[in-house]
Amino acid sequence: MERVEKSVDPRVKRTRKLLQQAFLELFEQKSFSTISIQDITERATVNRATFYAHFADKYELLDSIIREQFQQAVASKLPLSPNWGARSLRLLIEAVFDYLNGFHSHCKPANTQFHPLIERAVQQELAELLLGWLKQGKTSVVRPRVRLETMASVMSWAIFGTAAEWSRNERTPSAAEMVNQVFLVLTEGGAHLTPALVAD
Repeated sequence: MERVEKSVDPRVKRTRKLLQQAFLELFEQKSFSTISIQDITERATVNRATFYAHFADKYELLDSIIREQFQQAVASKLPLSPNWGARSLRLLIEAVFDYLNGFHSHCKPANTQFHPLIERAVQQELAELLLGWLKQGKTSVVRPRVRLETMASVMSWAIFGTAAEWSRNERTPSAAEMVNQVFLVLTEGGAHLTPALVAD
């Protein structure tokens, strides 16, 4: 996951936070399509040039907010130093289900057209986190049969796709049961769970 560098000037961080907070306040009152850059800058009490020094447009601003919120949601669930392991993986799956459940519960119908933009940011963050864990956990000198990048991508889509589909619909079975099922698929694999699946 991308993190804001600690060496970033505090004034830059403060201005980014002002713009993000202004956007979130407006998002509570208006649909995304009706929020203008002028609205955001007036609410944040900065000028347009300052906005464009930080973000290319309101889409990039929204992307930054979603990524940071998702990072915080995941960090609140995981141990201080998570690594590649069953416990961390289960907690990560749980965090994704919780985050998407909350997101779809609070998103206004007028903003549903932006679900793909928001969900793409979450999936990318998830893939980056998994790839980092896989690289840290790579202790064997034997070359893996599957590239770590491919593993991270497949796993992130499995987790994210299942959680997104579940959170958009009736949310049955329970989140806990879905977390367990996704965890089993990822840790035990299709061949073990469906013995009829054999190599040709």
